[in-house]
Amino acid sequence: MKRRRMINIQCPALFVLLILFIVLVTGCHLFDMVGPIVVNPDVTLEEDPGLPRHSIYRPKNLDDLTDKLPIVVWGAGGCITYGEVYYEFLSHIAVNGYLVIASNGIKELNITTPDMLIDAIDWAISENSNSDSKYFNKIDTEKIATMGQSCGGLEALHAGGDPRVSTVVAWNSGIFDFGIIGGATKDDLLALHTPTMWVNGGPKDIAYPQAEKDYAEVPDYVPAVWANYDLSDKGFGILGAHLGTFFELEGGEFGKAAVLWLDFTLKGVKKTRGHSSDLVADCVRLTPNGRSSIKIGDFKPSSGAPKRLVSSFRWPDHGLLLQSTSHYELCYNF
Repeated sequence: MKRRRMINIQCPALFVLLILFIVLVTGCHLFDMVGPIVVNPDVTLEEDPGLPRHSIYRPKNLDDLTDKLPIVVWGAGGCITYGEVYYEFLSHIAVNGYLVIASNGIKELNITTPDMLIDAIDWAISENSNSDSKYFNKIDTEKIATMGQSCGGLEALHAGGDPRVSTVVAWNSGIFDFGIIGGATKDDLLALHTPTMWVNGGPKDIAYPQAEKDYAEVPDYVPAVWANYDLSDKGFGILGAHLGTFFELEGGEFGKAAVLWLDFTLKGVKKTRGHSSDLVADCVRLTPNGRSSIKIGDFKPSSGAPKRLVSSFRWPDHGLLLQSTSHYELCYNF
């Protein structure tokens, strides 16, 4: 097991307050980024009195389900945004057969906490066993993902230590050395126990350095991926590459990445699904006890080629991919 190097940082209170202020400003400005919502007719977005301060995205016709719904809980961007802000992205996940629960009500603006993600998990598990619930026996309570963007990604990393969690994704996020933000500290990396992915918008994503360090410091026994979809053309700062593609139709490339990752880690789907073949990146070969990495600086697509998500992988023999060959191949369709 890797030992995490302890860093002693004397962080003035004023600097911490400045970081908190930036996080909140990011969350508030997200409201200006969201255009008219294109309602997905196959998804229901609702609140439930049994789970206050949350928004629920689910397939519209629960009675038509042929498979149980894995649980995806979502940490709000800026640890403050309302539940509808990421509609394009979260509804795209839901329509692909997931129960998605976002912190904060549909139009509710409140400071969020990692405990809200745990509350959502508890509620979903309870509903599945409640014979009076519309979710009775319709939820796969053994397949759970914690995810979030920016400050919400920190909440997801913190909640990811819960033993019920099956996978963690931190979008445009990474833990600060001094902790505090999003309730996450470097100790949370040591509590991770399932496949974990960090996704950034390239070097101009303000969370890029934190994600890079998280990936380097997470214990070797944790299957880990650090992925970057270069959005440098959007610029630096809190409203640049840091905002990913969440507000594009179906969440853009991040929406595709989310479904593929969740299908792979929660449903055991190893093949791409429903995306154009001209976006398929080369497979990355993963040896049971090694790493195979593609550094973002080495990725130079041919002129006119579509951008692809570039990843660094560490996938130890974790019993997740049962194949007779001596290597694993993980293909991303971005």
